Amino acid sequence: MTSPTMMIKWLGITFVLLHAGALVQANGDRPGCWTRWYDRDNPSGDGDFENLSNLRNENPMEICPVPIEIEAETITGGSVASTGDVINSFDTTVGFICINAEQASGGCSDYRVRFRCPLNFCPIEECWTPWLDRDNPSGLGDFETLPDLHKENPWKICKHPIQIEVQTTSGNSLGSTGDVIYAADTDVGFVCRNCDQPEGSHCTDYQVRFLCSLEFCQPKECKTAWFDRDNPSGNGDFELLENLQNENPNEICEFPVDIEVKTVAGNTLFSTGDIISILDANTGFVCLNDDQPSGTCSDYQVRFTCPNDFCKENECWTPWLDRDNPSGTGDFETIDQLRLDFPHQICPAPFEIEAETIHGFSVAATGDVIHVADVETGFICKNHDQRHGVCSDYRVRFRCPLDFCKPPECWTRWFDIDNPDNQGDFERTCKIRLRYPWEICDMPIGIEALTTANATVDSTGDVIHATDPETGFICKNSDQNGGRCSDYQVRYKCPLSFCYPQVCYTEWYNVDQPSGTGDFELLSRLKPKNPDICKNPISVEVVTADNDIPFAHTGQISFIYSLSEGFACRNEDQKDKRCLDYKIRFGCLCE
Repeated sequence: MTSPTMMIKWLGITFVLLHAGALVQANGDRPGCWTRWYDRDNPSGDGDFENLSNLRNENPMEICPVPIEIEAETITGGSVASTGDVINSFDTTVGFICINAEQASGGCSDYRVRFRCPLNFCPIEECWTPWLDRDNPSGLGDFETLPDLHKENPWKICKHPIQIEVQTTSGNSLGSTGDVIYAADTDVGFVCRNCDQPEGSHCTDYQVRFLCSLEFCQPKECKTAWFDRDNPSGNGDFELLENLQNENPNEICEFPVDIEVKTVAGNTLFSTGDIISILDANTGFVCLNDDQPSGTCSDYQVRFTCPNDFCKENECWTPWLDRDNPSGTGDFETIDQLRLDFPHQICPAPFEIEAETIHGFSVAATGDVIHVADVETGFICKNHDQRHGVCSDYRVRFRCPLDFCKPPECWTRWFDIDNPDNQGDFERTCKIRLRYPWEICDMPIGIEALTTANATVDSTGDVIHATDPETGFICKNSDQNGGRCSDYQVRYKCPLSFCYPQVCYTEWYNVDQPSGTGDFELLSRLKPKNPDICKNPISVEVVTADNDIPFAHTGQISFIYSLSEGFACRNEDQKDKRCLDYKIRFGCLCE
């Protein structure tokens, strides 16, 4: 008998899922699917540690953020009960842990585990977006255009749909209406124009949905950077999500789906033995000193798992550029001319181009015939190609590599002054500075470590004793299960002035107020009237106009913050719908 299909939703997207053999229904709960069996550890050390955090790290994207159920058995298929072992942990939060010292026999059996996940983590047959209806035919017609639908329904439509379906808002088929349709495809979307209908009639009101690839339907995820905002010197270590979001604007999604924790030295949360007060993606992480037998928590850092589209948002787009009007032969937003009119604002090799009218309407909504729109030429609309004889007035922007938008960073070269032959690998900052006195800044602001084979610290499994700019990096052989550390190298992050010792700063500029749509301190507006701004700034600083608070400490969201463009804050992006008043200055190489 053929298995039925089931419709579910994730991020508002409708998925059609096939009930394969892996899908189960337990005790009347909602159905789910089982992962494969995992066996990451043997009981030859302290025990058998099939803990969830390590399993996730070693098997990325294979285990859902919040499992519904866990199962364990021996690697030969025997039940846990049949072994007689005392199990230390066996749940969907920690995973499975059996400690040798707790067994009468002196050792645990060798176990494997698997997890049951929600349906939205299960195999997908196909996925359709929800039905979308953004326009009514009371104006020029019914314009369900794909670019506008993308803007109004972020994350809900794939970039390149495979198929489009159209029906009336009452659920009737497109063919039943008899309307003359101007466009219905996966490039434009759907357009029905009133002017194309028999005299006296209008278009019906329509809704559309799109078929996307299976890859789009999988609930992919992305990881933030590691954050450490607090030390346990007070009441404990408080790495709260709300504080981290305020202190690191645009770096953490609004609603993370998972959280990971480790010590600032790189050790696992479990290895510390600390009693944790709060650990969830909605609140963050809290460890209270009063709860610890030792009286003090370890110092922790956290990172969050976000929807994959949050990472995609961290793309580099130029500002919208408009150099021509269609009053002549058309609207010519060619990339060569744009580079002349807006120097240094377009990267050498853009990935993508977007166009819209100067009022923010999509190209498809205008009905214009476009002569060309690509990253080699730019955008051209010719008046003589249009039925009504004139193009709309357009603006364009380009997507560039991330490095084009990011301010430069100052890193030293890699240092390796010790090998783990004796007590371990001791890459101490003081000794590196003695050996290379001019190659490290006085007060480094960050440190990175890799093995000499360029592998990450996490991938080695080593227990790290210390890793901070002041101390350096220390790995002790005595802390390792195998008795020996990997061989490491380190580098330091320094202030920009260390890499660019001849930095001269411009005066502070404040050419805009947030009384309109926001505060726009853009290079394109500043350079023509301020020739002291260099051609290629190497740093940019933004602070509040009234009390010099750095932008990063305001908790507001930037629209543009880059060397090539300057700074822009939009009122609509802020929680209170109002930007503060900012000023900006640029760092240049001194002549």
